Amino acid sequence: MTVLVVDASVWVSAADATDAFSEPSRTFLSRVARRALPIALPDLAELEFACALARRLGDAERGKDLAAQMLRSPLIAVHSLDASLLRRAVEVGTRKLLRAGDAVYAAVAELTGGEVVSWDRELIQRAGAVTPREWTEEQAPQ
Repeated sequence: MTVLVVDASVWVSAADATDAFSEPSRTFLSRVARRALPIALPDLAELEFACALARRLGDAERGKDLAAQMLRSPLIAVHSLDASLLRRAVEVGTRKLLRAGDAVYAAVAELTGGEVVSWDRELIQRAGAVTPREWTEEQAPQ
């Protein structure tokens, strides 16, 4: 069973009904939940989710609450950004020319043998991520 490393862009889009990618993000997350697929995230994800949602919604408490709610899923395994993961992220990020946060998600994917799912163009082009829409279409018969 493939582990999914779901980038913050997907979670934030799913939480904001006005986002152009909200519907495919929600469809993707629903399918993942129905199939009880494992999700691996760096502990940095909570910071990313909370800040992005607070900015988008203009509400700090709502951003923190939504981030905490997302991370309560029993499907999610959180990986601490310890020295080992940091070294891996530096290696992956410099090799693939990624931004720091994206390098951490890519490193978690390498560590777990997972697949990155993201709307971020650089993660798609440089790290082989797939969009939620692509993943859902690939999984359609299942």
